Amino acid sequence: MKIKIKLILLLLIAIILYFILPRSSDKLIFIPECSSKYAKEAIELQNTPISSFDYLLLSMFDPKSGWVRVDSNTNLFKIYNTILKLNREKSRKMVMFGGENIEDFTKKIAKQANLDSAKLLKKYKSIAYYENGDIIAKKYNIPYKTTEESTIAYMVYKGHSIYRELLDNSGIKLPSSEFKKYLIIASIIEKETQNYKEMPLISAVIHNRLKKNMRLQFDATLNYGKRAHSVITPQIIKSDNSKFNTYKHKGLPPEPLCSPSVSAFKAALKPAKVDYLYFVKSGFKHTFSKEYIEHTKKVKHYKKELAKARAIKRKVYSVVDRGFKIEFVPIYPKFNFSLPIK
Repeated sequence: MKIKIKLILLLLIAIILYFILPRSSDKLIFIPECSSKYAKEAIELQNTPISSFDYLLLSMFDPKSGWVRVDSNTNLFKIYNTILKLNREKSRKMVMFGGENIEDFTKKIAKQANLDSAKLLKKYKSIAYYENGDIIAKKYNIPYKTTEESTIAYMVYKGHSIYRELLDNSGIKLPSSEFKKYLIIASIIEKETQNYKEMPLISAVIHNRLKKNMRLQFDATLNYGKRAHSVITPQIIKSDNSKFNTYKHKGLPPEPLCSPSVSAFKAALKPAKVDYLYFVKSGFKHTFSKEYIEHTKKVKHYKKELAKARAIKRKVYSVVDRGFKIEFVPIYPKFNFSLPIK
């Protein structure tokens, strides 16, 4: 009987110590919805003493999802009390735009929220699976007084959750080489077009070329790193010998180029059922072709239209330079060209 009492007392002491011993934690903690299948990852990605077991206990009281603020030096009892009783932090929208890379994004939100871009980037690299793309392009609800660690941990968690939902019943796991392939394709699609209706067609060209063991020959794959927003010239294509140069190397580039949108990732998973192998950009649209001869004819046609538009533009500037007032200027489509896809 005495042994049982001692064991019970030891257990009570252990429980009390578990809750009152000092713990370190991020100042901000995001509490996911109890019904979320990915709540465990949300807890694990954050620097908190809360374990999956703790969240299971908390779930019995159905805590409200959202952001809570705690002391950096605290204990589990105080954290439990905060999660179950205190109001959630007010938040604002931060946007990861499709086509942005993580370096540009961390600089932008550092300026917007008065944070350290180097710390944001360091946190991303410590928990992300890939150089780019773990944070999917969308709006995020972030507290006004946020921290670098909490902001990135939340965004990566949300990105992973969305990817897993899109992959549901596909058999593709995150992370995996199969998932990375689709993430890279989605990032190329995002770089090539912001027209959601065209994304499945661009995806079809990528998949069709890969199946035929053809080089992709996409300018977009060279829009990486410092050239993320650069115009790709023939000189760059000739001088770049990296695996991102799909004019020289077969297959996909080694890493995602940017953060894709949900639409781009869906298109990567489910390309249009067409036989297109070529496309050329004209203004905000692309024209697609099955045969190279057909494609070159379209390129020549659009180059002629581009030359006409440039000639008219030069005339307009000439009139402006001479000080005339222009009452009406005809609008012509703007054409953009890369090297013809062969």
